[in-house]
Amino acid sequence: MRNHVVAIQGSVSSFHDLAAKKYFGEDINIVECNSFRDVCDQLSKNQVDYGIIAIENKVAGSILLNYQLIDEFDLSIIGESYLPIELHLLGKKGTKINDIKEIISHPMALGQCQYFLTSLENVTATEYRDTATSAQLISKENDNHLAVIAGPMIEERYNLERIVDNVGDEKINYTRFYILSKGNDYDENSDKASITLQTKNEIGCLSDVLNILKKNKINLTKIQSVPIPHNTSAYAFHLDLEFIDKQLLEQTMKEIDPYVISQKILGIYKKGNSEN
Repeated sequence: MRNHVVAIQGSVSSFHDLAAKKYFGEDINIVECNSFRDVCDQLSKNQVDYGIIAIENKVAGSILLNYQLIDEFDLSIIGESYLPIELHLLGKKGTKINDIKEIISHPMALGQCQYFLTSLENVTATEYRDTATSAQLISKENDNHLAVIAGPMIEERYNLERIVDNVGDEKINYTRFYILSKGNDYDENSDKASITLQTKNEIGCLSDVLNILKKNKINLTKIQSVPIPHNTSAYAFHLDLEFIDKQLLEQTMKEIDPYVISQKILGIYKKGNSEN
């Protein structure tokens, strides 16, 4: 049987690559994509078996666009993976902190290091495609004015030197990733669901939905409002729900129907563990 083909945003050794291998194992074929939209597009066209995209970071928060992409491309969430995030300032060997004029990295990585970045004088922070591509660029440069914020795997792969340890705002940090499929397959032992819904524009409708979840002992672990494209006054809600009985989850979805304009199950899957 052939290895899974998995699309990721970024390059090999990036955090997306590490998250994919944590979930699927080392024996996978990685397809590097320039953007989250590219990941979803590859999957929707059956050019890969699975896709993996970051959905939230403990420090930087949620990536709202990715909720919309999952819905837009009609993809299914079949799993989630939590990856511990360790961020260091890296540069070419011999680079000192006072040499640096510009720091490049993925926007999420830069967003997790605001205290460190604002402490530096006359240093520009520039968003780049991902941590691995940033490091690759620095490794090819012949000056020490550039540095990257990235993880220890990047340091080893591109033969860079650690200039400052642990530059993240939080020393205990993680990013949560969704595992995406074009199909609706799910694990029989699933205990978590992600749904999106738009409540009716009436007072108390969202409260009614939440009360139904409480009554049916469905644990709401996350609720995120997401702007609806082309409608400046409307929002959808993304909910992560933990359940024990799948039939009760289905019953709950029927019970909330009178209070919503639309609802959709984005995925039913086995919950991950942020502590591993």
